[in-house]
Amino acid sequence: MSSMFYRLITIAAIILQTASSGLTYSQDRFEKNDSSVTVLLPKGGLQIVICSDKIIRILHSPEKTLLPPKSLSVTARWKRVPFEVSLTKNSATIKTKKLHIKADLRSGSVSFSDLLGNIIFSENPVSAAVFTPAVMLGEHTFNAQLNLSFSPKEGVYGLGQFQDGFMNFRGHEETLVQENTKAVVPFLLSTKKYGLIFDNYSKIRFKDRSDSSYIWFEVADNIDYYFASGDDMDEVIQGCRLATGQAPMYSRWAYGYFQSKERYTTQSEILNTARKFRELNIPLDCIVQDWQYWGDNNEYWNAMRFDSTRYPDPSRMIDSLHKEYHARLMVSIWPVAGRKTDLYNELNKKGLLFKPYHWTDGHTYDAYSPLARRIYWNAINKGLFSLGVDAFWMDATEPEIILAPNERSLKAAVRNTLGTMARYLNPYSLLTTKAVYEGQRASDPKKRVYILTRSAFLGQQRNAATTWSGDIVAGWLVLRNQIPAGLNFCMTGIPYWTNDIGGFHVRRYGAFPGGVDNPGYRELYVRWFEFGAFNPIFRSHGTDTPREPWNFGKPGSWAYDALLKYDRLRYRLMPYIYSLAWKVTHSGYTMMRALPMDFPEDTTLYTIGDQFMFGPSIMVNPVTEHMYYGEGYENRLIPSSCLRSPWGLEGFYRAEYFNGVNFDTLKVDSLQSATLFDLYLGQDLPPQVNWERNSIRWTGSFKTLSAGEYEFWLTSDDAVRFYMDGKEIIDGWNNKGIDTTYRIKMPMEAGSWHSFKIEYARMANATKLRLAWRTPGMVPKQFDPLKENGSREVYLPDVPGGWYDFWTGERTQGGKTLKREVPIDIIPLYIKAGSIFPMGPAEQYASEKVRGPIELRIYTGADASFDLYDDEGDNYNYEKGTYSVIPIRWNEKDQELTIGKREGTFPGMPEKMTFNIIWVNKNHGTGGDESSKPDRSLNYNGQPIELSR
Repeated sequence: MSSMFYRLITIAAIILQTASSGLTYSQDRFEKNDSSVTVLLPKGGLQIVICSDKIIRILHSPEKTLLPPKSLSVTARWKRVPFEVSLTKNSATIKTKKLHIKADLRSGSVSFSDLLGNIIFSENPVSAAVFTPAVMLGEHTFNAQLNLSFSPKEGVYGLGQFQDGFMNFRGHEETLVQENTKAVVPFLLSTKKYGLIFDNYSKIRFKDRSDSSYIWFEVADNIDYYFASGDDMDEVIQGCRLATGQAPMYSRWAYGYFQSKERYTTQSEILNTARKFRELNIPLDCIVQDWQYWGDNNEYWNAMRFDSTRYPDPSRMIDSLHKEYHARLMVSIWPVAGRKTDLYNELNKKGLLFKPYHWTDGHTYDAYSPLARRIYWNAINKGLFSLGVDAFWMDATEPEIILAPNERSLKAAVRNTLGTMARYLNPYSLLTTKAVYEGQRASDPKKRVYILTRSAFLGQQRNAATTWSGDIVAGWLVLRNQIPAGLNFCMTGIPYWTNDIGGFHVRRYGAFPGGVDNPGYRELYVRWFEFGAFNPIFRSHGTDTPREPWNFGKPGSWAYDALLKYDRLRYRLMPYIYSLAWKVTHSGYTMMRALPMDFPEDTTLYTIGDQFMFGPSIMVNPVTEHMYYGEGYENRLIPSSCLRSPWGLEGFYRAEYFNGVNFDTLKVDSLQSATLFDLYLGQDLPPQVNWERNSIRWTGSFKTLSAGEYEFWLTSDDAVRFYMDGKEIIDGWNNKGIDTTYRIKMPMEAGSWHSFKIEYARMANATKLRLAWRTPGMVPKQFDPLKENGSREVYLPDVPGGWYDFWTGERTQGGKTLKREVPIDIIPLYIKAGSIFPMGPAEQYASEKVRGPIELRIYTGADASFDLYDDEGDNYNYEKGTYSVIPIRWNEKDQELTIGKREGTFPGMPEKMTFNIIWVNKNHGTGGDESSKPDRSLNYNGQPIELSR
């Protein structure tokens, strides 16, 4: 009653206000309450909800009634904030303490301005929201499109993780559907210091072109989004996390090195690997157990237990890892249950399995059901967590329901507990990680959760989940593309990301059939490892070639020594990294930072996708081009310049795609000009083609380059035949589902044309094919990477005091591009002047010397600050305020360092600690090794210390 009375009084006041200026607006079309304004438009409705002074929710509806559903992503309970409303004939203006929001009462378009009237963001002023009736998987709904209006020089980022290689989404388009190597998070972040949080779970398309910019939703009863603004991009991300949940802290060990591969197969192999790391003094914190530890029979897929023949005492194994080797164990789990597992039986009884068969012949569980999530966690707890498993690797969480392109795979389930798979296409990962996070916290409230998973969705950071970039292929372009993929992902509000160092596929579908024995792969792996050392999570993983450092050479060899150098550097950075992790949780910070986050006014940086900041101080510049061996060390793809179609068109070949494995029904007949042939996971199949049962025929001619012996390498995972000049030279037609490389040598004359035909049938696997050759001129060269250096260009933004080379201490001014020599064990690292950089002692694991002396490097040239954080390392007492923070400040004008009073306490906190102070300059306080000659050494007891240089 009182609420209605207040509403009527408010409406009357607004009508009087507008009437006094000669303007009127119908009372039954406008409503204001304590937190929102609702407008009935000529077509549909508009609601503006004031969540905070800087966060505004917008709902566009095709109907007159707005009934927003309960959100899966947004968890915030907003407090009331004061706001004012004024009306004119055609617009309504809402004012908070920080924003002005203007709504056009004819078109429904909404714009956002600062207090001076400068527009921050606007929907298209003529046509904002467009709804088109649609039927999706039997459900009557709408396709919806929100038309956007960006500023000409604005940079736009986020949306998730993609492999396209571009950094800024301006001028690009992207389809948001979960799949292996692609993670969807519908959040846009702008250099104009705002973000758009789209609360929609269906297929989404983003497009920005000169003639139109929009975001499109396949299923939408409303267009429901949040506008979040801030003084900088960090504050915008803070707003996103305020809406969708904060990221919990991981245990200290999770910021160390993860050793993984596909796969360790026995208990003794796990323990022997940990033992060798310790014997060789290679830092390590976690060993990862990949799939099929439950056995090789797919009927027991994901049984959540160890096969007793190969893991006779898993509890003892885990105990040995913990106590003897000071290492943790992460174990792979899947959303799929084999048909003879207890998990399958319990879920099946409740009707909580999707009907289509997974490629393992099991079934995917319905994570949209709270009951299914509880059953899932109970199985994990009983078979794994209760044994002492420390972390969970949740694989294939898009999920894979059938083996098909993932939109088709996801929609094959048709329905879930909440509704159709068209409506709830993308959030599976959010819900299945919720099962593990909430389950573990209920089962053991003290032990911090760590989850690694292959997919992501808006709000997933609250589930303690790291996303990795999927089953990528080893190659220099792939390495280069991981950097913008990770940076954009971290700009969605989810702070923890990693990738398979070295690429997942190496021998079979990468460019390095020799694997770890190929010096070209060793070069790539070293550069990838150097990049990985500055990821939020530092992890090596892959298949078909070993990954442990000793497989890349012996101590003293260039590859081994470079790997050890960066592994040790990661551990020396632990005080810096762990303090940043606290900042992530406490302040909504982002650890892996695209350059526009720290330098938004420098438009030069908007498209730079191969440099980034790691925290506030370190600019990381990975080397993403080979200096020595390259990808052609063993073989190369046949270039399109050597191709000719059957009709004589140079640069092309003919590609025919059939449904059925015996060339039954021709669906597509095309000319293609791409480099011949590199088809992986069916990604290039036309949509008309049956993904599960198909056959493909490529025909044309190729030209030799020089006279001599040629070797052809044909790699396939299914039936394949290769004809040359009408003669069959490779017959692999009986191969069904086995990854195989065929090699054949033959002499050829220079400049001669030879006809070819390749026939492929997908019978049992995933459409993988690669044809390459070794020409007479491809003689493998030998290099000494320690003596022959390449260089890498680095752009340094203009900052007060300039930048320091981490390796040499040399200082240079910013606002320019420079070249830095990059021997195999160096990637350019630059420290921003005005930085305080804490480094710990050398460690073999993250908690070995956690109370050891801190080497405090001061990079002068500007004022600096750093808050050094510490706690117990592996429980949730920090949520109750049980931790310490030491504020450290540098005053450039007075040349004075202040180590402030320690705030807070925790069990085990040392009463005293040592700070070794170094004012960095040329050849002093440089590189990753501990300095033997600090400028000052201080014994700190928690009370303030002031020190002049």
